Amino acid sequence: MRWWLTALALLLPMILTGCGSGQDEAVRDSAAAFQDAVAAQNWGEACALLAPETRSELESAAKKPCEGALAEEDLPTPGAPDGVDVFGTMAEARYQGETVFLTRFADGWRMFAAGCTPQPPKPYDCALHGG
Repeated sequence: MRWWLTALALLLPMILTGCGSGQDEAVRDSAAAFQDAVAAQNWGEACALLAPETRSELESAAKKPCEGALAEEDLPTPGAPDGVDVFGTMAEARYQGETVFLTRFADGWRMFAAGCTPQPPKPYDCALHGG
């Protein structure tokens, strides 16, 4: 019995770390794809990476399709990647000077909010966000 507990104690951190790092990588990849699309002004690709609620909010506020509305947003140019945290179906990807928030859908991670900067005492002020 003791060997089984020892084996479990040794394997559990590796199992948990492996699961988390896979999600972290998926979040990092989605956030980077969005940032790259915005930097390249590829508005169609950037819009495809938005969460449906965020896209709807953007189009409703601008009274135009996502591509035109997103082109008019004042999204900051992110600095170097600074970290990722995953909280179940929600995640944040931090860059120097900006944070993006993502939601997991059946087909992958999508941007729920972007262009977010801390605004004490509120947590963040985001240039782009869902309802």
